[in-house]
Amino acid sequence: MSETLQIEDHDHIRVLRLNRPEARNALSGELNDALVDALVEADHDPSVWVVAITGEGTAFCAGADLKSARDMADQGKPFYGPLHNNRRSLMEVMIDTRKPTVGIINGPALAGGMELALSCDLRLCAPTAFFGVPEAKRARGAHFASVMLPVTVPPGIAMEWLYTGRRIPLDEAERWGLVNAALPGEDLLAEALTWLADVVSSAPLSLQRLKLTYRKTAGMAPHAAIRLDAGPDVYLSEDQKEGARAFLEKREPVWRGR
Repeated sequence: MSETLQIEDHDHIRVLRLNRPEARNALSGELNDALVDALVEADHDPSVWVVAITGEGTAFCAGADLKSARDMADQGKPFYGPLHNNRRSLMEVMIDTRKPTVGIINGPALAGGMELALSCDLRLCAPTAFFGVPEAKRARGAHFASVMLPVTVPPGIAMEWLYTGRRIPLDEAERWGLVNAALPGEDLLAEALTWLADVVSSAPLSLQRLKLTYRKTAGMAPHAAIRLDAGPDVYLSEDQKEGARAFLEKREPVWRGR
């Protein structure tokens, strides 16, 4: 595993920590590939029910590593955009992974860093967090944000953020529904894990089905969306029977993930 990504497990929550604090956790090619590999691995690990992403140091993620891109250009190596690479993009893997994803936003999330946060299902923020998609000021595309931001916050707000590239304070992001919770931030990871305890108390197969149904039906007409059978068949699972028994016996269920 790459040193640019640290991995730790906490009660069915796998935490992926971006570990390039000297570069404000900018997404180098190595870190990008490490994240994709870790997400695929977590997706196939039955002990993992939720995947969380956070950053080491004072920033969540500063986006693409523009220094690396400049160095490639200086060496005459072409830079290919997100639709022209020979691997799936990180953001595509993020939204397709079966496990719920959470951004624990420990500081600024800018450009591709905001897109990484946007690709998560939930976002929990420290007081020092803020957002921004300054690609229009850098002659870049914000391809993922252009698609996903207008379906996450009101379209007019999304387009204002995209067109101006301005800094988006935490309170504004929270007001428009981009942020699920602003946490005190004294021990952000512990606070986030406490907040997520209610999520991981849910049946893991149900979490996967809810996640995949949400992602796979995005943009579909309702009559077609409700006929899409996405994710594991929870209705025939052992956990479904355990959930019914636990409810009738007035106790907490013990989930097996099968």
